[in-house]
Amino acid sequence: MTKIILTVAVIYAVWFIFKHKNRIAAAHRAVMAEKAREQARNAETATRKPGTPVAQDLLPCPKCGSYIPAGTRCSCEKA
Repeated sequence: MTKIILTVAVIYAVWFIFKHKNRIAAAHRAVMAEKAREQARNAETATRKPGTPVAQDLLPCPKCGSYIPAGTRCSCEKA
C-alpha cells in the first residue's frame, strides 16, 4: 500500500513541477515579447528626426469632400 501512495506522490510532484515550470516559461516569453515590442517602438522613435510630423489618418468630409484628420470636425460644419 505504501508503494502505491509513494508512486502517486511522486507522479503528483513531477506533474506539479512541470506545471510550475511551464507557467514560469510562459511568463518569461510574455516579458521577452513585451521587451521586443518596446525596443521596436524605441528604435522607430529614435530613427525619426525631432520635429518630423507624425502621420495622421485623413477622412473625407461628408458635406464638402475635403480631407480632415480623423476625429475632428470640418470647417464647413463650424460655419
